[in-house]
Amino acid sequence: MSMDFSEFSRRLGAEPRSRDADFLRARDALPEFSEAAAAAERFEDKLERALSLPEPPGLIDALLGAAQAAPAPGRRNWWPAALAAGLLLALTAGGLSWRASHHWDSVEEYVIDHYYHDGLTMLEEARSGQVAPTAAADLQALFARFGAQAAPALTELIGVVKVCVTPDGQGIHLVLNTEGGLVTVIYMPNTGVEDRESFEFDGQQAQLVRLQHGSAAIVGAGPRGVADFYALVQDSILPLPGSS
Repeated sequence: MSMDFSEFSRRLGAEPRSRDADFLRARDALPEFSEAAAAAERFEDKLERALSLPEPPGLIDALLGAAQAAPAPGRRNWWPAALAAGLLLALTAGGLSWRASHHWDSVEEYVIDHYYHDGLTMLEEARSGQVAPTAAADLQALFARFGAQAAPALTELIGVVKVCVTPDGQGIHLVLNTEGGLVTVIYMPNTGVEDRESFEFDGQQAQLVRLQHGSAAIVGAGPRGVADFYALVQDSILPLPGSS
């Protein structure tokens, strides 16, 4: 029996460079299959190049500055400890990857720590205007790796994207270009959250979103920047047909 496109996309996301005979026959059977496979291959090449880069310069100085800042009123009391843990790893890991070494006691702790580790750099990249938009096919190939798909309403806003660590494996870190400014979305395919739970840190508002496939965190500079994107994120990150 021939493989339909949903099954092909699921297998492409799980193993984009598979040499399975059925997979290869399906890839070569129709143009849309071949185009999806080519997009996945381009993304794999980009991802390998990205992962070979060193940590961005200035990370430790940024963490030190944040650690020395006076805590804002109402900030959760675990934040200094979380930042200190991230800083300690940044200073002592040597050649080891922060992504492979860290642990968080809560999703909120993870979001804050990850925002300072990767989020600030990605926001600067988005603001620079020098990052070429990622093709829609490449974005879908990326989401397919995690058994998900993204609606155009979301993908058309994505300015910067990368694979990132999550509390329960890997996920996707997105920066959206919106009329109200830049908004960060962290997609966590294997992490459960309390839907609509919100918290604040250093002038940022964050809200957790329970999805049909995993969860997400939205981070913005004010409550409007978060609340306005809750429905968009929940409705736009969906299970890939045929994925478990």
